[in-house]
Amino acid sequence: MLSLEFYKVLLFESVRWKHYLSKDVSLPVYALTVWLEIRPLQNCFVPSFTSKVTRTAFAALTGVEPKLGRRASFSLLFKDSRPLFKVCDKDSKPLTVNRDERLRARFSLLVENVPEIQLDSVVFKFSAVEFLARVQQVEVVDVSKLWLDLSRKFVVRFLTPTLLPVPGRGPLMKALGVRRRYRLLPDLPLALGLLVYDLKLQGVDLVSCTPGKVFKWGLKALAELDYRVKPVNVLYSVRGGVPVTERGFVGYVSYELLDLNSSMCDVLKRLMGYAVRFGLGKSRGIGFGHVEVNSLEAVSRM
Repeated sequence: MLSLEFYKVLLFESVRWKHYLSKDVSLPVYALTVWLEIRPLQNCFVPSFTSKVTRTAFAALTGVEPKLGRRASFSLLFKDSRPLFKVCDKDSKPLTVNRDERLRARFSLLVENVPEIQLDSVVFKFSAVEFLARVQQVEVVDVSKLWLDLSRKFVVRFLTPTLLPVPGRGPLMKALGVRRRYRLLPDLPLALGLLVYDLKLQGVDLVSCTPGKVFKWGLKALAELDYRVKPVNVLYSVRGGVPVTERGFVGYVSYELLDLNSSMCDVLKRLMGYAVRFGLGKSRGIGFGHVEVNSLEAVSRM
């Protein structure tokens, strides 16, 4: 089991971290989130990881190529409440959708100037199939005002495979010739610490404390009450006839917030406000790590 001191040294109090803190990075000002309804205009197959359709819809609506790095997050297509992605197993089948089937998607951007959404709806082509994308809702929030009102007991649902890298593993895996290995158990303190680290690299001043402080406080203050989690292998793409896969986890964890009087509660609410728009973990820009957060009481009444 990895010790707290291991995380503290390798994750958040390294010389590399201090180096990045000193970088002069331009600061995004707004978080722009757009929710879409997307409908295929004929029965068709969709790609194994359907955020590619969302990215194409974004380009058609805005006239901007979706090459925005970590300052953007494009969700998968959702059918009802289920995200559409292909799991790698012997029984998996190609993903199909029906003509006029209503699918949902979302994209979020960090921007200094809010781009104009040129059209309320647009017809676009993906792989020779026409889709209709219609804007359902647009939200613009000053980054400093991102916030999620959390109850003392709440549930985090990891709807798409979540990839949590463990700092310090890189050299070990390289020496063994081992491909990427992510944590396959939810670790919200680690995920939040990694999020703060990444935001600092981007020059996004969402919270003023260090990743190490967030991690150490979360480890004490966030108690797991229940969980149901499973690892999944997901097919992201095929390149040169070779499948490109990732292994992460999906499911839910319910938490109890134990330290209600700490100023760190505000930090938690700010970070979770960001996470429900942009995701948690690695590759959230292409739809991994999509999370929803609800109060445990509300979930119990469903």
